[in-house]
Order: sequence, then C-alpha cells, then structure tokens
Amino acid sequence: GGGVGGGGGVGGGGGVGGGVALEAGGSVEVSYTLQLEPDGSGGVGATLEVQRRLCVLLGGGLLHPEVEGLLADLGAAWAARAAPAGPESAAGSGEAALHVEAALRVVYRGKRRRCRLWLQLHSATAAEEFECVAARDGGPSLGALRINYVCELLRQLRPASLCDVGCGEGRLICSLLRGGGAPSLRRVVANDVSARALRRCGEKVRAALAARAGGGAPSAELEFELLCSPVSELRLAAGCDVLTLVEVVEHLDPPELQRLGAVLLGRCLITHSW
Repeated sequence: GGGVGGGGGVGGGGGVGGGVALEAGGSVEVSYTLQLEPDGSGGVGATLEVQRRLCVLLGGGLLHPEVEGLLADLGAAWAARAAPAGPESAAGSGEAALHVEAALRVVYRGKRRRCRLWLQLHSATAAEEFECVAARDGGPSLGALRINYVCELLRQLRPASLCDVGCGEGRLICSLLRGGGAPSLRRVVANDVSARALRRCGEKVRAALAARAGGGAPSAELEFELLCSPVSELRLAAGCDVLTLVEVVEHLDPPELQRLGAVLLGRCLITHSW
C-alpha cells in the first residue's frame, strides 16, 4: 500500500526521456532514500536503503519491491511528459526529471511498518531498447547469474579455503561443488545468522558431496564447517583464502552494516565487487 502523497508529490521540471513507459525490461536511473517512520518510542526511524543514481533493469528484482511498485504506478505520468526543449531542461541542469515523496508500508523484522520514500527519477530507457536478461525467453534469473559469476571467479582464483558469509541454505557452495567445480578447495566455512538456514545448508552441502563422490568425481577430503553468527561478529582469525558475500549487504540493517567494515577492512582485500 502507499501511493504518492505527503508534501512532495510529483514535481521537478524538465522531462528527460519523455514518452518512455516504465515497463519491465526497460532501464531507469534513480536515486532514492527509504526510511522507517518513528515507531512511537522516540528517535528517528531507521534508514532502510539509500541509492544514488542507480542504473537498473525494471522487473529484475534488484530494486526494493515498494520502489519498483511505485515506479510502475508512475509509468503513465512519466510517459506523458514532454521531451526536453533545450539546455535548461533537467537533463542539462543535472537535476532529476521527476521528484516523488511517498508514504509506504514495508515488512521490517516481521512487522508491517510505515515508511517514507524520497525518489528522484533521472532517466528511463524503453524495454525494447534494453534486453532484460532475467526475464526474456525463460532465461536464468539474475540470482542464478550472480551465483554462476561468483563460481567462475572462484574457479579462476583456485582458493584452498572459502568462507561464504550469509550463505543461507547453501546455494553458492552447492553450485560450486556440482560436477567437481572447485577441485582446489580443501576447507569451506558456511556462515549465517539463521540457525535454520544453516541446518538446511549443511544438509544440502553434504548431499552435494555425497553425489559428487558417488559420481566418481575426483576430490580430496573437504573440511566443512557451519558457523552461526551475525556478520558483524564473524571471527576470521582462522583465516580463509576467499570470503564471499552474495546478496547479503542489502539485507543488513544500518547498524549491522556500519559494523561490517570493522570486520572486513584491514583483514580482507576486496578483489571483486558488482
């Protein structure tokens, strides 16, 4: 629920990309802040997400669902805007073509909470001009593409040890093990804050190891560990050659995200980010 409202409404001048509908498969450049409203106990509501000039595909699952829903609602207004008439347009001035403030409801820690969204839509590209890899012709999802990309990087790096932070139910580790995909690995640490997800990860990884052994794939003994802890309390003293965080950062609450730097910086060299 929600809708455009509260003092902002639709504003701003210009009209960058006038006539382009906001449809799945197209791309947009947006900036936005999503912030919880105070819950009555005083203080300022937590900031859930901040993005600055993010270029992203619509319908690909990368935007917060409430943000994507609002963009879909704004499609008609965006398509009806006139093309920029001169250098004083929003495109030329560097200002956003469309400003929106909206009241929304989101699920936060298992509860429906009110929040405010401040959004600036800078530009849009029509779906027919931008290929939607995630949805077209039954192709792989963006999540699957990310996992495949990380697996390929790990095969190139050939680490002896790996710690998958925020492993969930073990999607990355199992994908890596299928078909003997990581012959260099001797030790794998699976970390997650959810004990339930970690148990499922253990079951799936052991099944993948058994299937690999049954299929005759050559492999040395693999040491496999389960570590239940928040990211901010992750102990890296034992050391691993590679640490992965796939679809983790966007799920961390702001205080947890701030503590993440102290865990990683000075202990890990960030070699790939996407």
